[in-house]
Amino acid sequence: MDVHSIFLSINARDFAAQSDWWRRCIGRNWDREPMPSCHEWDLRDGVLFQVLDAPDAQDQTTITLLVPDLDAERARLAQSGIEVPDPSAIEGFDTLRYTEFFDPEGNTIGLLDGS
Repeated sequence: MDVHSIFLSINARDFAAQSDWWRRCIGRNWDREPMPSCHEWDLRDGVLFQVLDAPDAQDQTTITLLVPDLDAERARLAQSGIEVPDPSAIEGFDTLRYTEFFDPEGNTIGLLDGS
């Protein structure tokens, strides 16, 4: 798998409080707000941390991998016995697509491509 970036995400029931806590923990304000429900920090080249506004979410971890060709990765994963649903377009972006599936423990794995 040719991974260009990894996104580590926390689903926050209280978005403002969680964002503030992580702002203090990391020691600086978030680097960007790509959408109103996401605060994102650049931790290192290709490693991004996000707090996501998810008031109804259960406690879970989400790992999203930015890949250059989502369709090719889906095909590769299917060949290895891992079924991944068709991707959906992300509203507000020209070519950004996303799909998610789950590991055996129920953690969410997302695949993202486009811009």
